[in-house]
Parts: sequence; C-alpha cells; structure tokens
Amino acid sequence: MPKLEQFEIKKYWQIFSGLKPVENKLTHDQVLPILFNSKLDTSVLNKIWFIADIDDDDQLDFEEFVICMRIIFDMVNRNIDSVPDELPDWLIPGSKAELVNQRKKERSTGASDAGSVADVPTSSPAEDTRKEVDWYISRDDKTSYESIYESAIVARDNSVSYVSISSAVRTKYINLSSQDVEKVWRLVNPKLGTSLDKDPALYFIHILRQVSDYGCPIPSQLPSALKETFTKSRVSTDPSSKQGEVRRPSSDVSNISSYQTPKRGGTDFSVTQGTDWEVVRLQRELANIDAELSSVQQQPSSHNVSNDRLKLVEQQLKQFVEYQRNLVNNSNKPSQNIDIRSLRDDVDNIDQQVQVLEQYLNTKKSELHNLNIEVQSLQ
Repeated sequence: MPKLEQFEIKKYWQIFSGLKPVENKLTHDQVLPILFNSKLDTSVLNKIWFIADIDDDDQLDFEEFVICMRIIFDMVNRNIDSVPDELPDWLIPGSKAELVNQRKKERSTGASDAGSVADVPTSSPAEDTRKEVDWYISRDDKTSYESIYESAIVARDNSVSYVSISSAVRTKYINLSSQDVEKVWRLVNPKLGTSLDKDPALYFIHILRQVSDYGCPIPSQLPSALKETFTKSRVSTDPSSKQGEVRRPSSDVSNISSYQTPKRGGTDFSVTQGTDWEVVRLQRELANIDAELSSVQQQPSSHNVSNDRLKLVEQQLKQFVEYQRNLVNNSNKPSQNIDIRSLRDDVDNIDQQVQVLEQYLNTKKSELHNLNIEVQSLQ
C-alpha cells in the first residue's frame, strides 16, 4: 500500500468533520453510510472496523477514522486483496502505538490459552472451586439473549460482527474485560470469521453472562456437538446475497480518481457521494478548479494548458448536447421505419465518446494540478 499523503489526510478531515463528530468521535451509525456505499462485503467492513477501532470503544476518533478510510479505499481501488491482520507501521498513529502493541500481546496470549490442553492442572485452588460454564440455555435465558442479540447491529444475513455484539454484551454485563470477550469470540468462532450466525452469537452471550455473573472460567474448547454445528459453512438464502454472484468488472470503481492528483491508492472519495456534506464539498472543489484554471492561464506561456484542446472538448460536448436534443425531438414525432439497431449503435458510440471525454477531462485536471505545483515551487 502506498503511504499516506498530506492531501489525503486533509480530505479525510473534510469527511470526518462533515459527519458531525461528538467530542471528536464518530459512532458506527454515523460512519455506516460510507461503509455501505463502498459496496464491500459486510464481513470485510466488520474486519476493517475492528482493526481501525484501536481502543475498542466502538467509536472512531480522527486517527482511527483515517485508518478505516484508507483501508476501505485501498480495497475499493484494489490496491490490496484483503484486509491486513495487523496494521502496517506507517499507518499506526504515534499516540496509539502502545495500544496497538498491547492489543497484539493480548491476542497472542489469548491464542496460546485457546490452544492449551484442557486437563492441564492449575496451581490456584480458587480456580478449581469456580463453577464451570453450563452449556444448557433455558427458555427464559434464550429470550434474554435474543433481546441482546437484536439490540446489536444485525446484517441482512442475520449475522453480527464482533464490534456490534461485544458492545451490546458489555453494555448488559459490565464485569467483563476485553480479553475475556475476545477469548469467548474465538471459542464460538472456530473458523475465525468476521461475523457470527444467531446460534453461535447466543452461546457467545451465554458464556459471557456466566463469566460476568458467576466468575466462571472460560472453557478451552466447545462440546463436540456445538463445535461441529458452528464450523458448518453458512449458505445464504437471501435473494440479495452476493454468494456465487458473477459480475462484469466495473470501470466505475477501477477508474475513479481525485482531480488533485493522478490516481493514488486509497484516495478516492466518490463512493461517499449522495450526502449533503458531499455536495457542498464537490461544489467547493468545482470553485477551486475554476479559480486554479484562471490563475494558471495568467502564468507564462510555458505553463499554459492547451486552449485549442480545451475548446475542442467544449465543442464536442456542445455537439453531444445538440445530438441528444435531436433524439428527444425525434422521439416525440410519429415513428417512421426507425432502425433500432442503428440507434443502438449510435448510443454505444456516444457512450464511448463520453468516456473518452471524461478521461481527457480527468487528465487535464491532473495536468492542471501538476502545473500548480510547479508554479508554487518557482515562487
């Protein structure tokens, strides 16, 4: 992954402030529109949130938000194929380096505990007298657990992420540490997925309730029947599910780029369009483009953008608009032996011309930005 650039951080700040953070933090609900607009799979988004939320408070401050956004856009732009298990050093904020190291130690300790043999004797007599976890779930308990499960953010396939279910459980049972929650998550999640189905989620709550209320030790392994159930692959019956879906590669995602610079990994924010603050930001950027174009045109001739080519683009766009008007006018007239195939060919040609013009416009914007950098360096 390319490292963070200063202009990226400024863009992330514009989005962060536009989401109206409270006490300089954003909740999961506030970030949710951006996550969904990225079109990434829910399991991927859950993993991104988990790795970005370094302090495990189910909120993102600005530094954590930068991590979240950068990984999302690197995934969208296909600069990386999967979410990293650990943050690269250049993406770790200096103020949170100690927390990241602590998190790594807790995970390594939890992994060794989960792999330990169940019959290893302990030296503490107090632990020997503690009540073991009861795997039976009564009807009343199940009703209570389902209430907690439904209070979490449930995905369309009825699965829940670590962030959402752990937050709901710790709100209900306060005598739990982050390490306890992570151990139980790994216990009921043998395949180490980024989300749980309803049944494993109910046992996740069931175990943590007994740990919190009765001080039960966390089991080292699941009963064989439960483990077999939890490791089965889930087949989605949701018609909107993406399982088995084959798509034609989309040029809209692979070609999106910022006007300020040639394409760089993880810097595209077009997937966040559709909100009021984004409209304001785009209007501001349009005004900046006009201002920069005027300033560059006033520079010495060695830094001028080719006016002839810009006029050519303008002329072609006008011709395209005129052609569209003619199509509309002709469609309102009685049909007289219309050649459908010819019209389709014309529409395809127009689409290709529009794509070429858009690419040319993006190239000009990039050249404009580079010229501005050169002018500033000469001043």
